[in-house]
Amino acid sequence: MEDNIYCIIKTALKNKPKELPNLDQWLLVAVNTAKSIIDNTSKNNLGDVMKLSECKNTSQIQHEFDIIQGKFGREGFSQRYSPVYLYLCSLVANYSNEELDA
Repeated sequence: MEDNIYCIIKTALKNKPKELPNLDQWLLVAVNTAKSIIDNTSKNNLGDVMKLSECKNTSQIQHEFDIIQGKFGREGFSQRYSPVYLYLCSLVANYSNEELDA
């Protein structure tokens, strides 16, 4: 199932949509992008991505994502100006507020 979601998202992202169509796809992009930011900058702090699992809605995830970007997405982040990175961040930011299932 997980590989299937990944393949679907990978295919969808090739078309550069402005928004992702569903929560599962958006969550995968948000969590993986946050993990990549931390992994690229400070592998010792990968536990920070777990804060996303405590969020109750997408707005909280967006807020925690912004914190991760501010903390790890600066000078030491090699992809800081990458168009792909900027695109993925725009996908995370442009998703409506939605409650998460417990």
